[in-house]
Amino acid sequence: MSSLSFSVARLLRAEESEGLMDLRQILVVDDEAGLRELVKINLEHEGYGVLQADSGAEALRVVQQQQPDMVILDVMMPIMDGWEVCRRLRDFSQVPVLMLTALDQTKDIITGLDNGADDYLAKPFNMDELNARIRALLRRVPSPNRLVIAATNQVSIDRQKREVLVRTTPVDLTPTEYDLLLLLSENAGSVMTHEQLLRGVWGQEYTKDNDYLKVYIWHLRRKIEEDPREPKLLLTEWGVGYRMAP
Repeated sequence: MSSLSFSVARLLRAEESEGLMDLRQILVVDDEAGLRELVKINLEHEGYGVLQADSGAEALRVVQQQQPDMVILDVMMPIMDGWEVCRRLRDFSQVPVLMLTALDQTKDIITGLDNGADDYLAKPFNMDELNARIRALLRRVPSPNRLVIAATNQVSIDRQKREVLVRTTPVDLTPTEYDLLLLLSENAGSVMTHEQLLRGVWGQEYTKDNDYLKVYIWHLRRKIEEDPREPKLLLTEWGVGYRMAP
């Protein structure tokens, strides 16, 4: 292959990768591989990127690491059912959740919605109806390409580039500091408890390590506050947790 052909091929691959990053990403969670594949084929035909998880624990990891635009979640899974997954998701994410399950009684639907689901579709389902419900849910939330803005426009986070601006100045954060700031900023104006922050950034096994969290809050304040000893952006809710100014 000539150097020119190689350069053109590399450019095409780069453009293709950039296009894939712009797709709305949907996570499909189900312990049945056949159903996941069926939904995946349909979603890709509709122009979505598709992530998959075969268990509740894997679903939580994927949401934390990949930040999909939406989750299609089965209820009847071993070890951790969909209701529990949804409850844990809501500790750190407001990603839209569509329950897709054979449990179609009114009490089941109410349980799903009470645990944080945004919509509920019973199996067997029609693909056209599934697609319509997906479009409706995605219209309610911004694309991940949009900036996360918080603290009276003083904090701006580009999730695609993992870049942070504070008062228009770039700020270098460690991966953990970035994850913590992003979680607080996505929930700006709302109090995030110690447990929610620890679970959302570090995982379930760290939910009692409040002193660990305090250290990272102090590091963040040193980087984003004009005076970290008198914070105006990242506020303490004594005995409860922390809140990013809206």
